[in-house]
Amino acid sequence: MASIKAGAVEAPADIKSLSNTKWTKPEYTLPQPALQFLFHLECDMESFRHIGQGPYGDRSTVIFKGGRFEGPKLRGEILPGGGDWEIVRDHGETQTAHLNTRYNLVTHDGATIYLQTTGTRTGPKAVLEKLGDDTSIKPTQFKMRLNLTMETGDERYSWINDGVFLASSGRVGSQVIYDAYEVL
Repeated sequence: MASIKAGAVEAPADIKSLSNTKWTKPEYTLPQPALQFLFHLECDMESFRHIGQGPYGDRSTVIFKGGRFEGPKLRGEILPGGGDWEIVRDHGETQTAHLNTRYNLVTHDGATIYLQTTGTRTGPKAVLEKLGDDTSIKPTQFKMRLNLTMETGDERYSWINDGVFLASSGRVGSQVIYDAYEVL
């Protein structure tokens, strides 16, 4: 199986080739999604607090100190006080962090936007355990992908309430950095 290159969208299989299921609407062809760049974000974090092994896994939290974001349709600052409540699971030599974040964004023109992300950071355990200390680790050495949900009551940005958004992300030192996209 060929690997998909960054930025590519794999075409769906021809429904007729999926022969293990009796399809009732094989002629119903769906549009392929596209990604439109939304913004680049840099979030400054405090130190992680390890909570420990609990009923859902090995939990840590971190509070966000602030940051900035900018794109063609949105720009502004991250307010201090959001955070990440992650659960880390070890799989032998690899590790997966299940991310659950909350942010308050303020746009350059005064709109407040609530941003919540869920996703995973996965890769070699030896790499992920050094992310906070070793700033030479490249985002290609692990995978961090996010689903974004945004809300606002400001009419100028009401389009975000109905959008589908995702991000390719990374962590370097005390920052989380990501590029967010709208799924079209």
